[in-house]
Amino acid sequence: MTINNTPEKLNSKSQKPLPKIKLLTMFRLGLFQMGLGIMSLLTLGVINRIMIDELTVLPWIAATAIAMYQFVSPARVWFGQLSDTKPIQGYHRTGYVWMGAILFTSLAFVALQVVWQLGSSIQATGWSFSSYAWAVLLGVIFGGYGLALSMSSTPFAAMLVDVSDEDNRSQLIGIVWSMLMVGIVVGAIVSSQLLNTPEICGQAILSYDPTATAKIANIPTLRATVNPVFIIMPLVVLAMCFFATWG
Repeated sequence: MTINNTPEKLNSKSQKPLPKIKLLTMFRLGLFQMGLGIMSLLTLGVINRIMIDELTVLPWIAATAIAMYQFVSPARVWFGQLSDTKPIQGYHRTGYVWMGAILFTSLAFVALQVVWQLGSSIQATGWSFSSYAWAVLLGVIFGGYGLALSMSSTPFAAMLVDVSDEDNRSQLIGIVWSMLMVGIVVGAIVSSQLLNTPEICGQAILSYDPTATAKIANIPTLRATVNPVFIIMPLVVLAMCFFATWG
């Protein structure tokens, strides 16, 4: 009888344990989480502060628009199942990680441009229909930003399980998630140096006097200062994501 030669039997016998992940590889994988930390600083820190402190956007509107990326978090389940069943170019995880990274780094810059339009509308007409329309559009963009994060981060988490065994998985998860905090700290330092604007962030914030700031923000000047940060930092994050998951 040939019943013992079924593919399932053969596969179970031919399976070999995964090669143990080296410490350097763990830190390389952690660069992805480090990039997410940097992006969280840009979106939750810089954009949020610009909207409320500089452009006088109502805090509840700013908070609601930015929080839209959390409202779409249930999509993580769908993206996890999708990466299990629908590989991209033969890879179950990497394609989704890279596509999501391209999208969320791009949408962060797009969201900032909508913020400038919202601020200009508020200065020109106050809280008119156009201002509310820009605020709604900003919420939609942050919803797309959240979907892109889900597309990238959920398959990445599954990838960590795929490439590790039980004996080293806890160490890998610990290192990768600790890199998230490192990314927040590094992003704060680099952004403060690139911005060099005390009313936004930086070392001079300790001696910053809000009463000395003009009531009406100079949006063109502010845009010229902040836009390069949202070009340079997302490009760095995108490169980190590709390097972290390559191979």
